[in-house]
Amino acid sequence: MVYKNLKKALLEREQVQILKITLQEKKLADELFCFPQLKELYLDAPNLESWPHDLSGWSQLKVLQLKAPHLKDSLTTLFELPNLENLKTNETPLEPLRLPLGGIRSPIRFLTLKEAGLKNLPEEFGEFKNLEDLSLAKNKLSSLPQSVKFLSQLKRFNLDQNEFKIFPDLLANLTNLKHLSIDNNQFSQEEKDRIQRVHHLTLN
Repeated sequence: MVYKNLKKALLEREQVQILKITLQEKKLADELFCFPQLKELYLDAPNLESWPHDLSGWSQLKVLQLKAPHLKDSLTTLFELPNLENLKTNETPLEPLRLPLGGIRSPIRFLTLKEAGLKNLPEEFGEFKNLEDLSLAKNKLSSLPQSVKFLSQLKRFNLDQNEFKIFPDLLANLTNLKHLSIDNNQFSQEEKDRIQRVHHLTLN
């Protein structure tokens, strides 16, 4: 059952596993962390500015989808959740992307950071060892850190609508990559020809 009303969900907090809500506040209410069985959270937060440091109430969370266009905080603590497998943010500013100092603990397999204003990825990005599907579409990326070559499980990668002028050749190291989309970047015709010749890709 999908709960779409927070007040109703709180009355049945022990049973709630899927929560899909819109919040108008600038910070997350404490009540959001009162669901011990919560597995999936779909959160539309148009006014959210701050992100909590203690997410211990979400220890069972596997899926999080977030839209928070006015966020001023980093989501560092998310990457410490022990069961998080699927994270999707849309129109949520994350530049610069900050990852936990102690390393990524979340077993994230599906990661979407769309329209997040990202200009660079940290070198620690290669610590997402479980990643199978990665979408970084509609950002401002022009290069990738060398550590991306350690994403050995990656099967799908979307880099559409970024600012690449030179194709990141290190992607050739990703032997399990089955689908790569890197259309609508800033490649010259000469670079597009090289990409087609070397990597057998045709780009828009």
